[in-house]
Order: sequence, then structure tokens, then C-alpha cells
Amino acid sequence: MNLKEMLINEGIIKNKDEEPFTLKSGKKSRLFIDIKQASLNPEILEKIVDDIIIYPHSPAMLNICENGKQYRAKQNEWSVIGSVAIGAVPIASVLSVKTGIKQVIIRSEKHDRGTKSQIIGNCKDKIVFLIDDVATSGETIINAVRSIRESGGTCNNCIVVVDREEGAKELCREYYINLISLLKKSDLE
Repeated sequence: MNLKEMLINEGIIKNKDEEPFTLKSGKKSRLFIDIKQASLNPEILEKIVDDIIIYPHSPAMLNICENGKQYRAKQNEWSVIGSVAIGAVPIASVLSVKTGIKQVIIRSEKHDRGTKSQIIGNCKDKIVFLIDDVATSGETIINAVRSIRESGGTCNNCIVVVDREEGAKELCREYYINLISLLKKSDLE
């Protein structure tokens, strides 16, 4: 069974004909994709991670775009998997276990306690491959990448389970981020 079929069968993709759902971005939509819920199902979680690993543009093959220059990344150049809290953490954790690549977690904002950091883990002088669950406007991805870059890491690639096709890919391109999706909203309608 493919990922789309698994998400539909599990009720992860929800359609509403009446009052639409309110998304994190504040936008309204009749389609809701609850990848956090999908991450609680071990079969779906494993399918998502396996699809990331075998994706034709996996981290080992992605183009890195920095200052407008592109080159082919070699597998050993990837040193850290970054996950946007909270939706991508289970996905990145399983990916980390399967690949042996360390993980960092990027919070939506800095904490005012503890290390007062937005990033859990170390990404300084590392190339980070970012994972998020769903992309809508792209603001969450941009915020995470900005935090990684401010912490001394490099991040120019992000993979999401679903791109809602509401501007994230275009916004990411403005920040030299290659946004890849396993599924798009148009695949699910």
C-alpha cells in the first residue's frame, strides 16, 4: 500500500464540507492532513521514513543551493537531520535510528529557560537536512532554517510529508531552500 492510501485508510486526511478547518497558518481549508496523528501509527511512520530514504532526491543526491550556486551533495556531507518541533520529531527520530545520522530539533521559538536556545542539539559547522510534517505558507520552515544558519549550521534542503501548495515552495526558493514533498495537496483531493 502506498503512503496516500495508508493516510486515507487511517483517516489522517480529513475533508469537511461544512465549516472549514483553521490551519496553523490561520488559513481556512476544507482539507486537513494530520501527519502528527500519522506519526502515532508505527506502520505509517515507517512508510514515511522509508519513502524519505528511497525518495529519488534523497539527502545523498540533493542539490544544495547556497548564494545561487548549486552542486551535487555527497552522502558523507550530510551530518545532521533537523526536525521542526513537534510534527517532524517522530519522523526524524526514526530516520536518525535507521541511518545513524544525529538529529537536532528546532523549536518554533527560543525558550526563556535552560539553554535559552531554539535548537536542541548541535548543528554548528554541520550540514542539516530539515524535515517537517506539512508545509503551508513556508514560514515555519524559513524560521527553522534561519535558526540553523544563525547557530552556525548550513541548511538548504527540506523535505515535508505533504506540501499544501499554498506558497511554501516559492518562499523557500527565495531563501535558497530546496523544498521537496512526498505528497502534494493536489495528490490528495
